[in-house]
Amino acid sequence: MGIRRQDHFHSHQTSLPLHPQSDEVLKLNPLGKVPILVEEDGGFSLFESGAINTYLGDKYRARNSTLVPVPGTRERGLYEQTLSVLATEMDAQGLWIQRKHETLGEFYTFVPDAVKHARKYFHKTNRCIIGQLKKNGGPYLLGRNFTAADIYYVHCLDWSQEIGWDDKWRSEIAVVEYLDLCHSRPAYIKVNQMKNDQRKEAATKASIAKTRKSKL
Repeated sequence: MGIRRQDHFHSHQTSLPLHPQSDEVLKLNPLGKVPILVEEDGGFSLFESGAINTYLGDKYRARNSTLVPVPGTRERGLYEQTLSVLATEMDAQGLWIQRKHETLGEFYTFVPDAVKHARKYFHKTNRCIIGQLKKNGGPYLLGRNFTAADIYYVHCLDWSQEIGWDDKWRSEIAVVEYLDLCHSRPAYIKVNQMKNDQRKEAATKASIAKTRKSKL
C-alpha cells in the first residue's frame, strides 16, 4: 500500500507504491504510515484506512449506498463500533505488535513475550467479531450488506493467515465461508492482482540492483 491519488470529480484513483517512513509519506502523515488518500487538487489528504473508507463511502454514496451506512442510523453506529474494534484492538494491539516486535524486530527490538500476549489478544478480539458475524446472520459483518468494515476485517484475517495466526479460526465454518465470499468479490480479486504485480515489480528491481552491484 502507498499513496492513492483520487480525482476529485470522477473518483479515478492512481496508486503510488511508496514506502512507510519515506520523505514523501512523512510530508502527508507525520506518523509515516500508509495508506494515504490524496485528492487530485492537492488540497486534501487523509490517512488511516477506516477514515479513508468511511470518507469515500459517504462522499460517493450515490454510487454505492450500502458500503458505508447512513449517519445517524443504528447500522452506522454498529459500523463505527466494528471499525473501532478492528483498528484499535485486533490490529493495533494484536497484529501490529507481531509485525513490530517480530517481523520488524531488527528495528523495533524483539519482544517475544509481547508477541505471545498479542496473539492471545488477537484471538480474543476475533472471537468477539465472529460472534457478531453469527449474531447478525451474515453473510457480512453488519448483515446482508457488504461494508467497509468487511474490507478491514478481511485484511486482518488475510494478515493473520500470513503469520500463522489463523489456527483458532480456520476451523470456524462461518468464518471460512465468509472469507471465501469476500475473496470472490471482483474488487478483491482486482486489488489482490495489483498487489501481486507490485510485489513482482519490486522483486525484479531488487534483482537488477543486486546484479549491477555484483558487477561493480
